Amino acid sequence: MTVSSTNTKKSYSGNGTLSVFAYDFKITAASELTVLTRLDSTGVETTETLNTNYIVDGIDSASGGNVTFKFNTGTPSDANFSTTDFRPQSGETVVIKRVLPLTQITDYTPNDPFPAEVHEAALDKLTNLHQQQQEEIDRSFKFAETDAGTASIPVASVRASKYLGFDTDGNVVAVEGTTSDITVSTYGASLVDDADASAARTTLGLGSVATLSSIPTANITDNAVTAAKLNISGNGTSGQAVTSDGDGSFSYTNLTFAGRLINIQSFTASGTYTPNASALQALVHVQGAGGGGGGADSDSDDNQGGVGSGGNGGGYIQSAFIDVSAGSYSSTITIGAKGAGGSNAAGAAGADSVYNDGTISLTAKGGAGGTVASDKTAPDVARAPDSAANTVSNHTPILNIGSNPGENGTIMEATGGSNFSSAGKGGNSFFGYGGRGGKARDTSSTTEYAGGDSVGFGSGGGGSATRGAVDGTQFTGGDGTAGIVIIYEYT
Repeated sequence: MTVSSTNTKKSYSGNGTLSVFAYDFKITAASELTVLTRLDSTGVETTETLNTNYIVDGIDSASGGNVTFKFNTGTPSDANFSTTDFRPQSGETVVIKRVLPLTQITDYTPNDPFPAEVHEAALDKLTNLHQQQQEEIDRSFKFAETDAGTASIPVASVRASKYLGFDTDGNVVAVEGTTSDITVSTYGASLVDDADASAARTTLGLGSVATLSSIPTANITDNAVTAAKLNISGNGTSGQAVTSDGDGSFSYTNLTFAGRLINIQSFTASGTYTPNASALQALVHVQGAGGGGGGADSDSDDNQGGVGSGGNGGGYIQSAFIDVSAGSYSSTITIGAKGAGGSNAAGAAGADSVYNDGTISLTAKGGAGGTVASDKTAPDVARAPDSAANTVSNHTPILNIGSNPGENGTIMEATGGSNFSSAGKGGNSFFGYGGRGGKARDTSSTTEYAGGDSVGFGSGGGGSATRGAVDGTQFTGGDGTAGIVIIYEYT
C-alpha cells in the first residue's frame, strides 16, 4: 500500500466518560502503539499498559482503529471490562502514538519470484519509521537554517554543574560558575542567602518593626511628632483631629458630622423598618393610597348623561427628626392599598399608610373614592368627596397634609342626544399625579371615556363619563395608586 498520511500521533482531552479514542494511521500489531495520559495540572505523564488499561482494534487497517480504555461495563464478558475504571478523567490528556521497533525483518529468498507485497510492506515500515523519527525531531531544539557551521554541547566533564549558554558567536558553551552560584552584588547576596523573612528584615535594617501594628515611641524618639512641633497648644480631646489653620499653624478639630445623610429606605410593601447601624435620626415620609375614580353607568335616555368625580389623593405626613439610635429600635410599616375605579358605582377608597414604632404613630389617610351622577339631565355634578385629616400621635410633624380631593364631574348638556359630560380628574399626591377624567360629547362622536389610572404613589384615579343611549357604553373609573413610606437616615 501507499503511505499517504503523515499522522503518527493523536491527542484527546478526557472527561471521565469517554472510553473510545480513534487513531487514523496503520499499525501491524497492537504493541506498535504507545498510549500515554498526562495530568494537565502537573504535567506528569503515565504510559498506560496494553491489555491491562486498554485494548486496541484496527490492526492492519489503513484507516486505523480505536484505543478502548477498560472500565466496569457491567458485563464481565466485554473485551474492555475491568473492575478498575481506567477511563481518562477531566484534566487529563490522552496521547496515542505509533512507535515502531527499529528492526528490519524482511527476508528475501534467492531465486524466488519478486515478493512485491513483502517488499512494499518493508518500504511502508521504513516510511513509518522516518515519520516516527521526524515527529521526535520536530519536538527537538533546532538551529536556524541560515546558521553556518555546527554546534555541539561541551563534554560532560566540562559542562558538569554548569549552565548551558551561548558565547558571543552564538555557539553552545558551558557558562562559568556552578549552578549553586548566581552573580549578584555583595548586598544582593547578603539578602538572598537569608533563611527566612525575619533574617531578611534584619538585613534590610527593619528588624521587628515591619511586623508591628504600631511603632513604639522608643523607635522614633529622635523624630517624635509632638504638639509643640506642630505649633499646637494643649493635647486636645479624645476623637479630635489635627487640621491646618491655613497660616502654617494647626489646631484640634472635632470630627463629628451630625446630620449627615447616610441612607434611604423605601417601603412599597408592608414590613418592619430596622435602622442602619450608623443611623441616629430619621425623617419619615408617609403617603396614603389614592382612591379610585367614580364610574358612570350607561344611560338609557338620549336626554341623560352620566359622570364620575375623580378619586381623592391620599394624605401625606413628613415627620420631624425621630430618634432611632437605640440598638433595638424598629417600626411597623403599613402600606395602604390603592382604591379601584368604580364600575357603575363610586370608586373604592384608598387605604391608610402607617408608621408606628410603639410610641410615635403617623397615619396618612387613604383618599376617598370618586362619586357618581348617573342618568342625569343637564346641568348636574358628581361632587368629589371632602378631604380627610391624617392622624398623628406623640409627635409634631413638619408637614401634615390631608387627602387631596379630586375634581368634580359635570354634565353640561343632555338634550336630544346632544350630550356633553366631563368627568373629574383624580386628586394629586405628594408623590404622584391623578388620572385624567373621561369626556363624552355630541352624537357624532364616540368619545365616551373611562377614567384614567393615576401614576406615582398615593394619587387618585380619574372619573368616567357616558352620554346616554346614543352609544350605551359603560366605562369604569381609573384606579388610584398605592401608598409609600420613605425614610431618610442621618448620623
